Amino acid sequence: MTTQATFRLAEIYRLFGESLLHSERPAGLSAAELEQYELLLEEQAFPFEERAIEAHQVNARRAAQGSYDAWVRQSFERLAALSPARYAKQEQGERVFDALR
Repeated sequence: MTTQATFRLAEIYRLFGESLLHSERPAGLSAAELEQYELLLEEQAFPFEERAIEAHQVNARRAAQGSYDAWVRQSFERLAALSPARYAKQEQGERVFDALR
C-alpha cells in the first residue's frame, strides 16, 4: 500500500469516528440519558480513532526506513493531534546546543 493510500485509509477511520462523536443527538432525552448516549458514542468512536492511529503509524515507520514524502509528513501531523503525548513533543536539541556554545 502506498503512503498516500495509507494516509487516506487512516483519514477514513478518523473521520468516521469524528462523525460519530458529532452526530445529531435524539430529541427528548433527559440529561442522564444524553450523558449515557454520549458515552456510548465515545465507546463506538474509540476503535476508529485507534485504527486511524495505527494506520498513521504505518506511515511513520516508513520514515525510519527512508521513505519520507508529503503523505508521511501529514501522518506525523495527524499523529501529533491524535496522540499528542507521544507525537507532539518539542525537540530541545537546539536549545541545549546553544547553551553549550
